[in-house]
Amino acid sequence: MKDLYGKVHLVSSLPLFRGLKRKELVWIAESVQIVEAKRDSILFKRGERKPNLYLILSGSVLVYLPSKEEERREELQILKKGEYFGIHSLLTGEEQTHSILTLSESRFLVLEQKDFQELIRKIPSLSVSFSKLLTKSLRNELLGHREYFKNSVYCFVHSERETLEDFSSKLAESIERESGKSVVILRFNQRPNSEPEKSPILKFYRFRDPEKIMETLGRHYPSHPFIFLDIFPEDPIEVKQTLIEEADHIECLSSKDLLDPKDELSFIPEEILSNTNLYSTINIEKLQNQDKYSLFLTRKAREISGVQVGIALGGGAALGLAQIGIMKVFEEENLQLDMISGTSIGAIIGAFWASGLGYKGILPLLAEIDSIFKMFKLVDLSFPGQGLLHGKQVRNLLERYLGDVSFEDLSIKLRLISCDITSRKEVVLSEGKVLDAVMASISIPGVFSPQAQENGKVYVDGGIVNPLPVSPLKAEGVEKIIAVNSMPSSRDEMKTNKLANLNVLDIIVNSLYSLQYRIGKYSAQDADVYLNPILANSNWFEFWRSKEFIEIGERVARESLTEIRKLFDPNEKV
Repeated sequence: MKDLYGKVHLVSSLPLFRGLKRKELVWIAESVQIVEAKRDSILFKRGERKPNLYLILSGSVLVYLPSKEEERREELQILKKGEYFGIHSLLTGEEQTHSILTLSESRFLVLEQKDFQELIRKIPSLSVSFSKLLTKSLRNELLGHREYFKNSVYCFVHSERETLEDFSSKLAESIERESGKSVVILRFNQRPNSEPEKSPILKFYRFRDPEKIMETLGRHYPSHPFIFLDIFPEDPIEVKQTLIEEADHIECLSSKDLLDPKDELSFIPEEILSNTNLYSTINIEKLQNQDKYSLFLTRKAREISGVQVGIALGGGAALGLAQIGIMKVFEEENLQLDMISGTSIGAIIGAFWASGLGYKGILPLLAEIDSIFKMFKLVDLSFPGQGLLHGKQVRNLLERYLGDVSFEDLSIKLRLISCDITSRKEVVLSEGKVLDAVMASISIPGVFSPQAQENGKVYVDGGIVNPLPVSPLKAEGVEKIIAVNSMPSSRDEMKTNKLANLNVLDIIVNSLYSLQYRIGKYSAQDADVYLNPILANSNWFEFWRSKEFIEIGERVARESLTEIRKLFDPNEKV
């Protein structure tokens, strides 16, 4: 069961399986094997009948065409974490068309053909995604391209032309600015409205023939990581259907909420409309009215081009204050995050970070709890009750700083983790009032009273189910991740609470932290940079030692600063 839990974490982090339900991820985890390989290992050779799909968890591999003389082999491409190979042989049963050599110690999830066929039966939506991958692979071979292309084809369906026509152009410019990767925009059955539209990234074709469209697409695959296709209302049905079939991702752009996508977008197959990995809608007018259009384009560009950087902030109560030191370093080095996930104390610090209050904004709060006497002001005993403390005083303290800010107001995307105590399932909070989500995430069972929700559910500390929340970042496409684990291991020497009549808190909290540290080790496997700031001879209740905790966090961050900076370099592929 422990191995299965770890596999589920690994599977959920891969782009191919993003958006699947928990039970579907479990089915996949039960079907795959974890394979480790040393450097310079040949996983398979061209011509071998080995119909397995390899998904790279760590390390890198070289895709090449072998030669009788090893030094003359034709090197085609290097694949790294999050990418995959073997898809053609898996789906067709044919011989491998390339050879694969590991360039470093590597770990893979391997899916055999017989297990894949059973998964398709259980999860029909996977067949759509995999069939698109096979179509692209076969097309590349027919066009004489032997490399493993990493391009993505986005199709933008415009509900109106006038107000939305420049969306793809603005997004393309943002991608090139944020990532340095090239984009080409193709419009078929179209002609430029004016001479100035002759842009190097915007190409018009007057024909509508499906074969010509596919041939034109094929010519752009080798030179552009991203291909944008625009569909307008006046386009003939054969153009619309051809472009939809060629797209990896479909976005419907509208200036209103679609009443019924099945009616208004009848040319898109139902299996695509119902697949959140392949289809989504964007209400442009709503973004413009809220002055969030530019921010949306930047975020979308970073998401599409795979350069998003996220940080996962774990629990640890006072021990987690070390995360403030890490936040301080990021601000001083001007390292801009795309997303933050937090649980327990990480939820509080994440909220300050994402809201823009930052390091300087949290210092006044720390001044209000910098002594044991001040800490006692937050104690509101709950006897009898569902926890030792009501938590109202803590809420009042946080409310003075976070106020009524909502997730939609944040400058950085924020995901906070809680646990539905009835179902014992993880809940990722990303809507509504940030303070409500923070209180739900910090409600340690037995210490704080659980947080009742408007939907009738009861939430408690998210650290129970996800003490180091890397998976929410991976689920939303963040490929470069820093994980901050402030939980002590069994080897760390920690202090025991000697305050009278409070030993029961030590028993509850330290029991939870012992379990959470072990669970957090699975999550750490998916991080690119792992930070573990632990202040020796400290304990979870010592909030008045914030200066020391912050200093240890700052020191640990600066020690890993070179590694962290690489994540923010658009030319660096993690």
